[in-house]
Amino acid sequence: MSTTGEPVSRFERARIALERFAPLAWLKCSSETDNAGLVQMPLLGWRFSEPHPELQGMFSSVVQDAPRRVTWTFKEGRNALIAPSRLALREQSGEDPLGVAIDITSSDQQLCIAASEDIERIIQAIAAQPALPIATRLYVQQLAKCSVGELVCVVKNFTGEARAGMVFRPVGAADVELRLTSIRWYPPRPETMSRAPLAKVTLVGHGAERVGLKELLVSVPDQ
Repeated sequence: MSTTGEPVSRFERARIALERFAPLAWLKCSSETDNAGLVQMPLLGWRFSEPHPELQGMFSSVVQDAPRRVTWTFKEGRNALIAPSRLALREQSGEDPLGVAIDITSSDQQLCIAASEDIERIIQAIAAQPALPIATRLYVQQLAKCSVGELVCVVKNFTGEARAGMVFRPVGAADVELRLTSIRWYPPRPETMSRAPLAKVTLVGHGAERVGLKELLVSVPDQ
C-alpha cells in the first residue's frame, strides 16, 4: 500500500526493488491487467545507468530459486530481461516481444495467471536480496602500456574506492582478471576538473592486452 492507501502498482514495486542496487535509466514492467481486464503476460525489463555485471549472478539465482509455476528466463544485453521462457523463446525466433505478449494474453489466460503470480514472487525476492557493495569502476582514457600480462592506463574518472590489490574485470570479458598493483594520483586541476585525468594505474594479469580505450573495468568482490 502507498502512503495514500492506494495499492502500489507492480511497476512501482519493481522500480523500488531494482533501485536498491543501482539507479535506473529505463524500466519496463507490464501491468497486472490490460484494458479489457485480462491478466497480462508479465515481463520485467530494465537498464541501469551504467553496467553492473556483479549483479548478474544474483538476478540469475533469484529467477531460478523463487517459487515458480512456469519456467522463466533471465538474460542481459543492452537491457536486462526477466520473462517467461515461452515468451523469450518466441522473441529469439524473431517475433516482436510486445506482440507475443499480447497474443499469449488473449489466447492463454491460464498461463498468464500462473506467470503473474510468479512475477510477484520474483519481485519480492529481488526486494529481499541484500544490497551488494558498490563496485569500483575505472574508465580507461589512455593506454600508456599494454602488453601480455600488464596494462598501464590513465583513468579519467572512477566510482568507488580504488586501491592496490583490488581485482578488476572488463565489462563483457569475464575471463580477464587484472590485479591493480599501483595507482599514482595526479594533482587536482580545478580549472579543468571535468576533463582532467585522475590517476595512472597499473594492472597485471591474464588478458591485459585485450583491454582497449574507453573500456570500463569493474572490481570483483573480495572472496
